[in-house]
Amino acid sequence: MNIRHTIFIFSFVFHWSVYGQNITGTVTDIMGKPLSGANIIWENHTKGTVTDENGAFIIEDIQDSIRILHISFVGFTTEKIDVRAIKHWEVQLIEDATLSEINITAKGSATRFADDVAKVEVLGVREIQRAACCSLAGCFSTNSNVDANVTNVVTDAKELRILGLSGVYNQVLVDGMPLVQGLAYPYGPGSFPGTMIEKIFVTKGANSVLQGFESISGQINMEFHQPETAPKLFLNVFGNSFGETQYNANFMIKKAGWSNLTVGHLTLPAGIIDRDKDGFRDIVKTNRVSFYNRWSYDNPEKPQWRTVIAGRYLHENREGGLTGFDRTEHLGSSAVYGQNVHINHGELYTKTNYIIHEKASLILLNSAFVQKQESYFGVKKYEGKQFNLTSSLYLDYYYGTQNHNLKVGISHRHNRLQEDVSFIQELPLLDYAGKYLTDYDIPGAFVENKFTLSKFTLLTGVRLDHFGSFGWKVTPRLLIRAELSPDTDIRFSIGKGFRIAHIFAENANLLASNRILRLSNELAPEEAINTGLNFVQTFHWQEINITLSGDAYLTFFQNQIFPDFDKEVNTAIVDNFFGQSVSGSFQLENKWIFTPQFDVKVAYNYLEVYRKVEGVRQDLPFVPTHKWSANTSYSIPNDQWQFDLTYRWTGSKQLPSTSGYPDQYKLLDVSASYQQLDVQVTRRWKDVQIYGGVENIFDFRQEFPILGYDQPFGQYFDPAFNWGPTKGREFYLGVRYSMN
Repeated sequence: MNIRHTIFIFSFVFHWSVYGQNITGTVTDIMGKPLSGANIIWENHTKGTVTDENGAFIIEDIQDSIRILHISFVGFTTEKIDVRAIKHWEVQLIEDATLSEINITAKGSATRFADDVAKVEVLGVREIQRAACCSLAGCFSTNSNVDANVTNVVTDAKELRILGLSGVYNQVLVDGMPLVQGLAYPYGPGSFPGTMIEKIFVTKGANSVLQGFESISGQINMEFHQPETAPKLFLNVFGNSFGETQYNANFMIKKAGWSNLTVGHLTLPAGIIDRDKDGFRDIVKTNRVSFYNRWSYDNPEKPQWRTVIAGRYLHENREGGLTGFDRTEHLGSSAVYGQNVHINHGELYTKTNYIIHEKASLILLNSAFVQKQESYFGVKKYEGKQFNLTSSLYLDYYYGTQNHNLKVGISHRHNRLQEDVSFIQELPLLDYAGKYLTDYDIPGAFVENKFTLSKFTLLTGVRLDHFGSFGWKVTPRLLIRAELSPDTDIRFSIGKGFRIAHIFAENANLLASNRILRLSNELAPEEAINTGLNFVQTFHWQEINITLSGDAYLTFFQNQIFPDFDKEVNTAIVDNFFGQSVSGSFQLENKWIFTPQFDVKVAYNYLEVYRKVEGVRQDLPFVPTHKWSANTSYSIPNDQWQFDLTYRWTGSKQLPSTSGYPDQYKLLDVSASYQQLDVQVTRRWKDVQIYGGVENIFDFRQEFPILGYDQPFGQYFDPAFNWGPTKGREFYLGVRYSMN
């Protein structure tokens, strides 16, 4: 045999061994249950196969330099895998966001970007646990996309801001359900215990029309631990240096096709602290009890049906004001100033997925909440009752060889909010006492199509909703993703959004202050267009993974209802604003994963949020133009010890004008910049974790954050002038126990 024959035979054998062999694997869901009938197809080819009853597949290899398999199944997100030299794959598909998502517990996956046409950042359990996440609002201290801002320092009302805009312009969802709005908006972000949250999905700008016509600046969707995968028993005890303690317990049980998760939460109040000696408590006295229960039905003997039923009850009392305030004696009186918020809240939601065949399913979503709230702001009394019901039914259909997806459905939103504002004692110049009713029904229909062509994915969606006397409103959305390579993603989005304002329920600061309020008799739906461009680029250098991401968003309002604090002295004007109102946001983020135990992330944000009133630019208050953040996490190889460090620098913010106020109440036009540093140490054993740390190590505080604290019943009293942290340095310690 001569050398040419040898080379020919070797080349043939090599060619056959590389390209003539088969690729094998299995496809399951997150519980390891085989997915029979899942589609396996090569990218840019017609060669494909499906999985058998055991979820197994065999597919012939192809002769391409880039060999990417598309693995899909109805109700699940398509997975793309770069085969390279690996001949056997075990794939777990992520369920569609309408029902659930993947369980992220690995440290290296503490955060990631979802494989979706929209840029969705997923915060997993390990990311949430990097700080003292006592509530949803505390889960974003290590995240550069969301800011938790205090809107009333006396009762610690908070909002979650995206793109520098008020939190009312982004949707806060519970398992995809719109349950945080209206009365639930100002205190909702503080009422969900961080220990019950498994994942948080953060999306900026325009996204799917499935969840409704809102979501102008973005969307925050939190998903609780799933009964199918949660520990059998989870306990958490937490305490801080202010004296506040929290207790959490999660219990899971599974029988036949049903799984059940029960969650209990208790918060006991902090002590009385007044470091400024202004007479006001620095820490709100909070008593909170909540219970959550989730039932999931997923019977392998009846695989066509999947059902989730969940309910939550919340009882909460928040008390703040002068250190001598006692609500049993002083509530609603002018003897000692105090604020008190008493909340009873109940919610229920269901999700049902009926699989018609391997490419189509029918999905029914229902969510409802009832909240009764009684609040006192000095001698002002506010009573609110709200019932909200949202339902949608749609067909989820996959078609074509590339698994294009079509969703067509109908929806209905019913909301009834009754508000009663009264003054127990007469307050000069304030005349907005009375009864207010926000009652509407909004029927709607929607269609959304996701089309995949080679490296491009196009999502088009449109809603048609009827806003009562304001007529039909069209909500179009367009999202484009260019997956130029496995390491390069570019996305573009544009879409419209609408929302109905709930003035008193969503603006606790208006009732908390003694500003004069001028309220329009007819407020039209708010309306805006958001457009965004972003990219994600990953580099690989030896064992180091480097991710560089950036985005730019512009929001243009056609009508905005935002209290104008500057037009008249000590007055808030709430009216339709049809003039020019713009929000511009730019972010650049760089993450380095050196090893599975060590990562570093740095981010920069630039924000411009302004109106033009009679041709003059007016920056909206409490928005920093510049913001930097950095965090790093290191754990030893066996993961027994973990160290987390977070740094934040926040630039100056425009403040409401006080130029017409008396001299003793005049403030600067802009705030100071400030920085914060947090550190946490975690020690893990098999079933137990002990974690402790310090937040705001530098002990930066905005001193005297309450304007007119010396005259709480006076004309210029306003507890909504806080632009920075007011609590100061906080030490905390906690213990977690899990029985798997």
